[in-house]
Amino acid sequence: MDSWSNILKKTIVFTLLIIFFAITSAYVCGADFSIRFYDKKIYFPDSSIMIKAEITNTSSEHFSFKLAESRAFNLEFSAKTLKNRPVNPAEEYIIQRNPDQPVFYREITLAPGEQYSFIEDLTDFIEPLESGMYIVNAHFYPELNKSPSSQFIESNYLNLSIRPPAGVRELEAVIDKETGMILQKNPIPPNEVVEYFIQARQKSEWDKFFLYLDVESIMLRNPELMQKYRSLSDEKRREMVSEYKEQMKQEIADEVILLIPEEYSILKTEYTLDRGTVLAELKFRYPGYMEVKEYTYYLSRKDKIWYIYNYEVRNLGTE
Repeated sequence: MDSWSNILKKTIVFTLLIIFFAITSAYVCGADFSIRFYDKKIYFPDSSIMIKAEITNTSSEHFSFKLAESRAFNLEFSAKTLKNRPVNPAEEYIIQRNPDQPVFYREITLAPGEQYSFIEDLTDFIEPLESGMYIVNAHFYPELNKSPSSQFIESNYLNLSIRPPAGVRELEAVIDKETGMILQKNPIPPNEVVEYFIQARQKSEWDKFFLYLDVESIMLRNPELMQKYRSLSDEKRREMVSEYKEQMKQEIADEVILLIPEEYSILKTEYTLDRGTVLAELKFRYPGYMEVKEYTYYLSRKDKIWYIYNYEVRNLGTE
């Protein structure tokens, strides 16, 4: 009995020490580090799992940290099963963490209350996941992770569910954050498709934004990308479209369609059996004025669903 009592006491002390050191680590650094799913989906074993990492200066002074070109020197992800079995780091991550190679970084300084965020794919840091439930968290190293004694800030924990691989699926199902239901495409008319599309962009809800957008056709508006696309195999073409979609999420591709309007109105809608156009006026707020643009969205219908496959923009001035 005494032996069990001693074990219990040691366990409690050990737990308290872990909590103390976690709190102390964050306090000493003067910053808070948090992670969340960037585009919450139903994930499968071969899915990309995009994580948004955010550093917040919680102190009353400026907080500086080094951000490496290779995030392997800033980030360390931990994933465990519900049976507490850890997932090994990805082989590429281990290679990148080679301490003998030079580390290129830039210094970032946050004023009190300021935040800095970036997006990374969890699968770049850990081995491929099998179907099941996982607990995920991360360590952020403000002065880079170059030795076992490097200081870090620990993040919150995320619950990650990996579904068994589906036999055949066109796209991964995504979850509507407002309703918790799986997003489904509905046979709504072109004007409602465009309204849904614009409202999704206003709320930065990427899953809804892409629901009725033909990303492949939008990408192929670029002649250089079209030429490259034509030279690729079907598999490489799919990869290229997927990469372009991620670039749009990071707002480094097709910036015009990604502009977030303050206001919008649908002016005119025309469509036949399988082709449609929607004319909309969008207003964008800038300091001291509103910029007005006229967007013409071109849609095509496939399997009763309307998709935006092209667009044109005309500047109408300011107000």
